[in-house]
Amino acid sequence: MAKVNGKSKGNTFERKIANLFSERFKEKTGLEKAFIRNSDSGSYFGGKNQRRATTHDLEKATFGDIVCPSTFNFSVECKHYKTAPSFKSIVEGKVAQWDTWISQAEQDAKNSCKNLMLVVKYNNVDEFVIIRPCDSLKPIMHYKNYDILPLDILLGQPDKYFFE
Repeated sequence: MAKVNGKSKGNTFERKIANLFSERFKEKTGLEKAFIRNSDSGSYFGGKNQRRATTHDLEKATFGDIVCPSTFNFSVECKHYKTAPSFKSIVEGKVAQWDTWISQAEQDAKNSCKNLMLVVKYNNVDEFVIIRPCDSLKPIMHYKNYDILPLDILLGQPDKYFFE
């Protein structure tokens, strides 16, 4: 069996999500490609480089895996992995991988003054999002202080949910 290049898999997933968002919001933005994959994918300000957020001008900085229109309410982080965590670990709130991803997404959201949106895909599982709770949404489950719902359900929300 051929070994999968994780970085390539992640980049492909980010492009897929950027294209999906561009198509979904084409009428709202008036652009064919309003969302694009961030070529830095958070590497310049993310993780161990967080300190740069205090020493650089952030006005034109991009955070998250997807470069979004300035009026978009979310910072979008994307993760695509092979194996999903067990249902038990989700219910017990003990998914270390998710905790790391959420921490990263929270950091990018804070730096960009946006809300976090973590788009997750596992092999043979439809895309879903992890977001902060919102009264207008009905999640399929909760994880710690976050709601989980299918991406297609989230994208079915009115434009005003996504834009200032």
